[in-house]
Amino acid sequence: MESTEADCTSSSSIGKRRKINAGNTSTKRRRRRQQQRPVVGSLPGDLLIDVLARVASSSFTDLFNAKLSCRDFLGAAEDEFIFQHVSIDKFPVIHWFPPSDELLSFLNQCIDKGNPEAMFRQGMIEFFSLARIETGLEYLKRASEKGHAEATYVYGMILLSRGGQSSQQGLNILNSMKVTRSKYLKLRECRAKIKAILREMWINNSISLNEVKCKCQERNMLCVRKRKFEEEEEVICCDACGWYLEVISFCKIVDGVV
Repeated sequence: MESTEADCTSSSSIGKRRKINAGNTSTKRRRRRQQQRPVVGSLPGDLLIDVLARVASSSFTDLFNAKLSCRDFLGAAEDEFIFQHVSIDKFPVIHWFPPSDELLSFLNQCIDKGNPEAMFRQGMIEFFSLARIETGLEYLKRASEKGHAEATYVYGMILLSRGGQSSQQGLNILNSMKVTRSKYLKLRECRAKIKAILREMWINNSISLNEVKCKCQERNMLCVRKRKFEEEEEVICCDACGWYLEVISFCKIVDGVV
């Protein structure tokens, strides 16, 4: 009898120990899960969006992979700030085959939410290919105001070529990216990119060149023609003369002469 009671007491003690151990194991698992919580989830929302925007600005592929890797990134990727900064360099300017509905929706969101590159591309298509002049100029203007170099160049060239009051406005815009030794390569790359885009599209709206008034008139024109505007030297004439020579080259690019 005493042996039976001892066995019962022993069994009860073992059962209690098992429950305690089970409870400890459950607590440890909860702590482990809390410790393994992703660092991303602990970031403030604004900081998370800023980090994702930096990723998006360098590569759309990296943005796509980030969205797949984390639920927090997936939600943050729909923020307007991301669409404004995402890189669309991997997508062609002109789609020779109809793009998918998903891609078309993404690119349209980039335009609507103020992505400079997307607005620049749409402005080029609207102005030169679809001949929607005012719409094209509006897109180019908006992209230029966001600091897009190619949009600033094209928008300024178009206004300068119109002559009159528009030419002064165009001159002011172009002077914001005035050529110096340090900026020459950037301007040359700018021309090359614009030329490549124009070669891809059907040009249904060219630009005509009107006279641009300049201060130096014939005094410096011979000097400018001799050394050309493309050389890595400071321009030896007034701004109007220098950009007038540049707009002549731009008109030739549009017409496919160069």
